[in-house]
Amino acid sequence: MLRVILITFWLSSSFFASSFLFAGTRDPHTPDADYLEFGKKFSSVVRFRAATTFKIETGETVSGFQYGSAAIIRPNWALTAAHLITDLNDHAVIADDGTVYPISATLVPTEFEGDTIGFYDLALCYSPKDFGLKFYTPLYKERDEAGKAITIAGYGITGTFNTGCVLSDKQKRAGHNRIDRIERAVLVCSPSRGAKRMPLEFMISPGDSGGGMYIGNELAGINSFLMAVDGHPNGTYTDESAFTRISLYVDWIESQIEQYERALGARATMNSDLNFVVSPLDLMVEDSTAE
Repeated sequence: MLRVILITFWLSSSFFASSFLFAGTRDPHTPDADYLEFGKKFSSVVRFRAATTFKIETGETVSGFQYGSAAIIRPNWALTAAHLITDLNDHAVIADDGTVYPISATLVPTEFEGDTIGFYDLALCYSPKDFGLKFYTPLYKERDEAGKAITIAGYGITGTFNTGCVLSDKQKRAGHNRIDRIERAVLVCSPSRGAKRMPLEFMISPGDSGGGMYIGNELAGINSFLMAVDGHPNGTYTDESAFTRISLYVDWIESQIEQYERALGARATMNSDLNFVVSPLDLMVEDSTAE
């Protein structure tokens, strides 16, 4: 079965930013206000910004930003989707109150390839500025996700399962769904109708990439992409949402954080002894293969 896939981030530049109204599509029977209110509970889900260049309709190359979402997991660490990371190394996360947290290092599995959808779409982001949350979401380690009820949060373009994603207002929304199946290294869900519909049923859309998918109070997935059999992946009833499966990458995440922080500590000691400063971007952390 042929499925069209949409990577879920948004591009913006000063040239045509006004054309974007600047999360996720929702059940048409449920008020949007309910999803917005639920989204306020997820302080660990923040906006992700990456500087980039891209061509506009005139053929001109312009500078701007691509936006997605991210999920904070430690005082200085967040996870996002690897396809949001750009070569310009100018990344940041933006909290609900507008505070900008610069990202000084991004760690991506060496196996990730931008044109290979479904594998390794994960990036660890280090900020030297403490996120200051009261609670940091643990990672989901069990590999029993199929059939589980989930919660999804992000800053994507919104709409209903009837209209698809049609409006972006820079607001965070959250809702529920259930994992239908596991395919390759991703978890997949889709909208339901009638009695099978969950309260606040929700799907991801452009702008949600990198946001969190939760089982209980544990981070079980990173929003990655949409699939559609009708050729229009826009979050309607026939589409499917796909999430990078965190349980496959727990060891990689924890080992990368440990190695990086150990290297930071060693450099901090060296800097103190030798009285010079080394940027965190200079630190080299050995990568490892996820299962």
